[in-house]
Amino acid sequence: MKKLLLLPLVALLFTPFAAHAQSSSDATISNTLGVGPRLGYYQADDADEGSFYGGAQIRARLGRIVGLEGAIDYRTSQEYDLGSYSADVRQIPVTASALLYLPVSEHFQPYGVAGLGAYYDMVDFSEEAESIPGVEDDHSVDFGYHLGFGLELPFNRNTALNVDYRYIFLDPGSDTFGDVEDADFSGNVLSAGLMFYF
Repeated sequence: MKKLLLLPLVALLFTPFAAHAQSSSDATISNTLGVGPRLGYYQADDADEGSFYGGAQIRARLGRIVGLEGAIDYRTSQEYDLGSYSADVRQIPVTASALLYLPVSEHFQPYGVAGLGAYYDMVDFSEEAESIPGVEDDHSVDFGYHLGFGLELPFNRNTALNVDYRYIFLDPGSDTFGDVEDADFSGNVLSAGLMFYF
């Protein structure tokens, strides 16, 4: 729970940008392309605890309502208790999303998000698993989808902060955890990004 409190603190780092937003006469962002870094927290339903991640995103604003997003991240390990042994899983997700904005005002734009992703999974089993036939460290690629909502806060025409929540639907391949069933990577994701549009 303490880790979840760090994400709002990251957003506070961008407070000076927000002050500038109040003085900007026009922060409407449309028909433009942007890139920027993002940070987040991912908690899979079956993991013992969540993990932080960092990455980069690119967004295309196709007018004021519709947008597209591509992102790549690196997620640090989460531990899964699989009974007599455990596994640490790291991920590199590559995702593509569609964004539907509700331009309430120049400085306050909520949006819905839906998309697909390819997840490169790096699974490292504990020492207890070494004697179990068919269970060994593995790398694999799984596919999933996500739904969520967020908020973009434009500071001016070229800079914006976005914060969002997504639920990932991601069931790993049948061989990822050996013969263990009902252990998957579906879960909650919170992220914050700083976009630079040009």
